[in-house]
Amino acid sequence: MKKNVRNALAISGLAIAIGASGLTLNANADMQKNGRGPRFESQQNPSKIFRAKKNDPTEKTKWHRRTIPGIVTTISANSFTVTSGNKSFTVNIAPETKILNRTWNEIALSEIEEGHKIRIAGTISGSTISAKTIRDISLPIL
Repeated sequence: MKKNVRNALAISGLAIAIGASGLTLNANADMQKNGRGPRFESQQNPSKIFRAKKNDPTEKTKWHRRTIPGIVTTISANSFTVTSGNKSFTVNIAPETKILNRTWNEIALSEIEEGHKIRIAGTISGSTISAKTIRDISLPIL
């Protein structure tokens, strides 16, 4: 009886230590045939999200989400141009796009000026970015 209780406590302690690492212990507290420890069962974590593999290698460059840092070069009403390294991107601004300052507070598009350092989170397609969030990190903290 004491041995089973001891094994059950050891199993519950290991289960807490392991957490969601993908291994679970048998609940019956049996020892392996060699008597060296509890049995482990491998299981897949059901809460883990797997990304589907893409068959076309060019599909990765077509549509994927990224955060791109850059410097604003030109500004218009619904878009502006950003240079990041030696590349130039056109950023499209939708009505639902959030424009934030460096402390994550919302600001108006008119506060972004040429030469400001920004970070754009959105979907990139070639040299066009559909922005979800734009963050101006050049604005001073007030």
